Amino acid sequence: MSEGREGEGSERGPHRPGLYPIRTVSRLTGVPAVTLRAWERRHGILHPTRTDTGHRLYSEGDVDRVRQVVALLERGVAVGQAGSLLAPEDRETAADAAPGMAPPRAPEPAPSEGQTGDPWPGYVEGMLAGARRFDTLALDTIYNDALSLHPIDRVSQYLTHPVLERLGAEWPEQEASIAREHFFSNFLRNKLGARFHHLNALSQGPRLVAACPSGEYHDLGLLQFALAAAGQGYRLVMLGADVPEAEIAAAVHIAAGRAVLLSVSARVAPETLARQVAALVALTPVPVLVGGAAADLWPQHIQAAGARVLGTDFNLALRRLGECLGSP
Repeated sequence: MSEGREGEGSERGPHRPGLYPIRTVSRLTGVPAVTLRAWERRHGILHPTRTDTGHRLYSEGDVDRVRQVVALLERGVAVGQAGSLLAPEDRETAADAAPGMAPPRAPEPAPSEGQTGDPWPGYVEGMLAGARRFDTLALDTIYNDALSLHPIDRVSQYLTHPVLERLGAEWPEQEASIAREHFFSNFLRNKLGARFHHLNALSQGPRLVAACPSGEYHDLGLLQFALAAAGQGYRLVMLGADVPEAEIAAAVHIAAGRAVLLSVSARVAPETLARQVAALVALTPVPVLVGGAAADLWPQHIQAAGARVLGTDFNLALRRLGECLGSP
């Protein structure tokens, strides 16, 4: 059976006491099957037993290793370094538990990005090159590769968000810079939209109204953070770009929102930002939290207007959101 279909058939494959098929391991750890296979092939983190028909079977020790890797990733350790930080495996355990099984494959060598411990600069430059050539296939390849090794919030923070910022900074100096920014924005919106709606439908936490204020048309940063927040269990009411303050406040009232997430780019003047934030704070009784590049540039204007600063660091912003509302 091909690797692409292993997740579908593994539950029906041969079982041995103490061993789990890949779909079960994915359900126990929350790590997608495609990521588990990538960790095995590219980084040698896992060494599952193979049945005669090619199905992977994982031991309790493998499940523990996956959980350890997840914990390391959450602390900011690159996946290429995580394997060296784990305790050595007991290679005899899996073999003894499943006599007659095919031996595990030798792992493929890790790519150069993993060896440096920081894959993101290479990913960013590759994605920028693809966007400048209007090359959807190149963007798709890099995005899927990064997503197979890292959680979506990390991919958003360290890959797609920097690419958006770099493309925006090129405007209007380079040829077709606006077209390139729009091309990449549409690519990313298509990628993120379906995933966001799926996660948001499963969330049961506090409801947040997310919007960009009047005159702000750059809503992809908002969508990326909303996806990260939905992954943490918050429920998002997405209003998108260019929404008047009175409309945002009305949505909060009707949807019983617990807070407003406002995303503002660096292109807004600080006086405009202060006026818009102050107007929204006056119109709604719930906390107003402001993210985006403007929040890094003009935090004093935001705080003086009565709102809270989220900034552009997703991990820090999620932590501040949790401090404000409580984690779901």
